[in-house]
Amino acid sequence: MMTLRMAWRNVWRNPRRTAVVLSAISIGIGGCIVAMAINLGMMAGMVDTAIESGLAHLQVHGDGWEKDAKLEIRLMQGGESIARALDEIPEIESWAPRLRAEGLAASPRASVGVSIAGVDPIREAGVSTAADSIAEGRWLGEPRHVVLGHRLAKRLNTKIAGKIVLSVQDLNGELTGQAFRIAGVIRSGGRDLDDGIVFMRLDDAQALVRMGDAISEIAIVTSDRERVDTIALQLRSILGSGPEVRTWEQLEPLLVYMIDSFDSIAWIIYAAVFIAMAFGIANVLLMAVFERTREIGMMRAIGMERGRVVAMVVIESSIVTLMGLVLGVAFALLGIWLIGDGIDISKWAGSLDEYGIESVLKPRMRRSDLVAPILIGALTAIISSLWPAIRAGRAKPADALRQV
Repeated sequence: MMTLRMAWRNVWRNPRRTAVVLSAISIGIGGCIVAMAINLGMMAGMVDTAIESGLAHLQVHGDGWEKDAKLEIRLMQGGESIARALDEIPEIESWAPRLRAEGLAASPRASVGVSIAGVDPIREAGVSTAADSIAEGRWLGEPRHVVLGHRLAKRLNTKIAGKIVLSVQDLNGELTGQAFRIAGVIRSGGRDLDDGIVFMRLDDAQALVRMGDAISEIAIVTSDRERVDTIALQLRSILGSGPEVRTWEQLEPLLVYMIDSFDSIAWIIYAAVFIAMAFGIANVLLMAVFERTREIGMMRAIGMERGRVVAMVVIESSIVTLMGLVLGVAFALLGIWLIGDGIDISKWAGSLDEYGIESVLKPRMRRSDLVAPILIGALTAIISSLWPAIRAGRAKPADALRQV
């Protein structure tokens, strides 16, 4: 207890120096936590945008789709048997059948390669935001109508009520095409929906490619994204070895790689801050030890054990670091609260939305984002104080007598 009191007194012996160290620690930790929260919010926004743009949490395809996503690999009878299996899993909130094909969209003024998505207009609204992102016109309803993104409409130089001709290879490999009228234009902020997909009714798409009642995939949205892997395993066990069940992470490995890369960068920033913090603490403690060489030597002369001297210096470091961490976390929470409504980056959104990054970044936090810096900060304080503490413990009574 006496060692703790002495350490506390020594912390405030030089208030200005202590304040500088506290400021450095609190600003560094607080800034890191806020940066991590913004980073996590951006990553979560990218995932949400991808999932809501049509990726969904899970997708079911015919056997062999992963190796070669061609039209011939399909789910027969509209995936009715799979639909029955989906209804057995309570965590599955909604699902929608789709037919996927690649083709050419041509207007009187231009032609563009596109992805064609034949969807059930009602069910698709439950797994993607396409129906909610209509900027002009309306969502799918009438036969022989399509909905496309605003960028695609601009590239085709067409508008609402205009006509486009879609040309595709049908199931037999023959070239076929039909004219469709534009019912609506999407503006979602996501690259896939805005620039590359033409939506049409499922029965229109099946007729276009002569697929009968077959579909390409079933998109699935669950009630808990964190349990997607477990739900996928459960669904695979029900469906058996035929259909392929893949999670959004398996469908979009590039997105997962980007998230992992951002996490790695975040830890590099953390490491830089903690290394700087360690050198700062060690430097301050060494100066304090040198200034108190006579005092430490006299304490050793009157019988204080070397271990207590070492402990006193380590406790000093721990007190300063703990206060800095508390202040840093408080500053971080305050900062996150102040920007809780999001940071508007719409000036740069024109390029960032190519990667699914929203124009308003909202910070998000996990418990680990608070626990990790506190634990690592405490460890850093102990490690950085060891050398000054050992130097203090080696002080000899003769040094004190020499300086009196």
